[in-house]
Amino acid sequence: MVQTRKSVDRTGLIFRVLAVASLVAAFAQVTLGGIVRVTGSGLGCPDWPLCHGQLIPPFEFATLIEYSHRLSASVLGVLVLGTTIVVMMRYRPNRWGKNSVLTALALVIVAAILGGATVLTELAWWLRLLHLGIAEGVVAALIIAVVVSWRVSGNATANVAVTESNGLSKWTIAALVGVFLLILSGSYIVGAGYGSSCGTWPLCRGSLFPEGRPYIEHMAHRYFAAIVGVLVIAVAYSAWKSPKLPSVGRTGFLLLVVFAAQILVGALTVWLGFTAEIKAIHLSMATLVWIALVFVAALSYVPQRFADADAVLGHRESAAVDGMNAGGLKGRA
Repeated sequence: MVQTRKSVDRTGLIFRVLAVASLVAAFAQVTLGGIVRVTGSGLGCPDWPLCHGQLIPPFEFATLIEYSHRLSASVLGVLVLGTTIVVMMRYRPNRWGKNSVLTALALVIVAAILGGATVLTELAWWLRLLHLGIAEGVVAALIIAVVVSWRVSGNATANVAVTESNGLSKWTIAALVGVFLLILSGSYIVGAGYGSSCGTWPLCRGSLFPEGRPYIEHMAHRYFAAIVGVLVIAVAYSAWKSPKLPSVGRTGFLLLVVFAAQILVGALTVWLGFTAEIKAIHLSMATLVWIALVFVAALSYVPQRFADADAVLGHRESAAVDGMNAGGLKGRA
């Protein structure tokens, strides 16, 4: 019995470690993708899946940056596959865990295919946009897997939700959609060559409404960021006021801090002359905002605790018997 318990605890630990490692790898993958973008290294490896027709490419800056991005994708794929295997072997009936890892695995495969297509089409802007969207989807799916991995309490048969899902508020849904579209709009602005159109902040060329397509689209991104900011503040405030879920409150506060930092980094990007380093930080911070927001949603939405099906059934039967006994005693009285 003790040995079985240790085995169960070990399985839960493996699930947690793999889920967290996969999430870290997914963030690193998006970050490296941003570095590839801002350094113009997208064609550092002009072919796919090899790089310059080799497994080990030449030691050149652009090539190494792009090759690192591909290697990180391989690491991510292995970690997500490992997480999926653990879940399917020990937590298959748990639909929250199963659906999250299977979604992540499917999106990783799609992202790999899109990555190859992006190179072969010489960095078509719409493919890069789609590639980024899929990558952020991987991050979201893995966040759900991480939350589930901590709520199964190491129990390999923890497949039944003991508590119901709280659902998502309209503010949270709107913020999720808003932040996701904001990330994509930023990618579009960079891809269209409008990223450095407005050389001042918060105004653009001394105006709130500048003329000319590059300036209009750049400012549209800023205005959209302001709207999304209102949604983020609403979600963070709602999370902070949640008395039953302190973890949600703390994550909501973190979301607010990260979003405020992202606004500052956005301003610094302009003030420092759009250097590659600050642009890379800006792109990474956008994903951190997404991570914090999805964590707020997942911590609220995923059931608070899972347990063994037999244990839950036994608990419910015991509760029913207690209720009947209490009713009988009351009737006699």
